[in-house]
Amino acid sequence: LFSVFDGYGDGTNPDLSVDAPDDYTVHFKLTAPCPYIMSLLAFPVFMPVKQSEVEAADPDGTNPGAWAMEAGFVTDGAYTLTSWNHNESMVYKKNPYFYDADNVSVDELDFMLSAEDTSIYSAFTSGDLDYADTVPNDEVANLKNTPEFHVIDNLGTYYVCFNVNSDMFSGKTVDQAAAMRRAIGLLIDRQYIVDTVGQTDQKVATSFIPAGMSDGHGGEFKTNDDAYTFPVDDGYYQDISVNADDQQQAIALLEYAGYKFDDSGMLSSDTPLKINYLTNEGTAHEAIAQLIQQDLAQVGIDMEISVEDWQTFLNDRKNGNFDVAREGWLADYDDPINMIEMFQSSSGNNDAQLGK
Repeated sequence: LFSVFDGYGDGTNPDLSVDAPDDYTVHFKLTAPCPYIMSLLAFPVFMPVKQSEVEAADPDGTNPGAWAMEAGFVTDGAYTLTSWNHNESMVYKKNPYFYDADNVSVDELDFMLSAEDTSIYSAFTSGDLDYADTVPNDEVANLKNTPEFHVIDNLGTYYVCFNVNSDMFSGKTVDQAAAMRRAIGLLIDRQYIVDTVGQTDQKVATSFIPAGMSDGHGGEFKTNDDAYTFPVDDGYYQDISVNADDQQQAIALLEYAGYKFDDSGMLSSDTPLKINYLTNEGTAHEAIAQLIQQDLAQVGIDMEISVEDWQTFLNDRKNGNFDVAREGWLADYDDPINMIEMFQSSSGNNDAQLGK
């Protein structure tokens, strides 16, 4: 997020080229032209905060977010957080000091916090909630044609993440490990997941960069134009659907990685492949995991599913305590770099453990 600003360096001892010539103007010096800078500056981490509050809550500089971990912190937004029962509820009240307070028409916002979509949906149907941004997977079909149900597009990708340091790759060369990942990807029927779990016409992901993302030059990334035509090499931005040929290709890739198969196309007991799939709670997440489990079982891959609460899940994923994990990334700003910079070894979102 910050590397585009001159003086940030590697982030260990930044000396940013930023100055404020008056009370209402800020000047930033960039390291290079940045077409997405305005979108970047709209991201919440660039909102101004009260310096004295931040420093008082974190005097030794080891926990910069400490000032906002409990209700009552100073904000310049339209609302102030007056109550926060962690993992259960939040209460926001209108901020009388907000610059446009006269046009804030809702005096109070009450939020329910829960990792269980069934509980959220129950609260909505009972009238305790006016709005819910998630519903149980098995309720989507019944709700799609009701006036309360709305589908809102997100710019992001739901995907499977491999821990490159997992024991499942032990003894394999780099090329063999890559072949294993490619094989597993070929076996997953993405369209079936969209049709049976998503159920709201999501686009099948044919690359990590989501459809609709800007290219930095006024066009859409992944769309051929006069400036650039994308290559059509195998596996690059191609439509992905699972068929018999894909399964045979997956078997060939696994054979290259050292696995043996019998005449029926099932893994030999001499070279079993057992993996653990990590996901967090949620009917859709768990349903997707079960479909992937079924897909891999078609060639004899034994996949166990581990379901964890949200915080445990985040910690295990970040620390590399998994073989394969469900992941998803919604763009912070409209540029492909926000998607691909996660795979830098220094990234805090490098759950794949690249370079570790």
